[in-house]
Amino acid sequence: MQFMFYFKEHRILLTGTPLQNNVDELFSLLNFLEPAQFPSQVAFLMEFGDLKTEAQVEKLKQVHSFCKI
Repeated sequence: MQFMFYFKEHRILLTGTPLQNNVDELFSLLNFLEPAQFPSQVAFLMEFGDLKTEAQVEKLKQVHSFCKI
């Protein structure tokens, strides 16, 4: 993505479509907002899986609590 080549101190994300429980889309949004926290889709999938179990979702919630905007 070309957007990632520019340093941005602040980022805002506006989306017109809701997430459809799509892990790939969720990763893309998180990577845009917090590229240092979510640098690799492969690593994201290894750590959080397909987000279909309560344990996977809870793990992501813990990470999210550290990077709330």
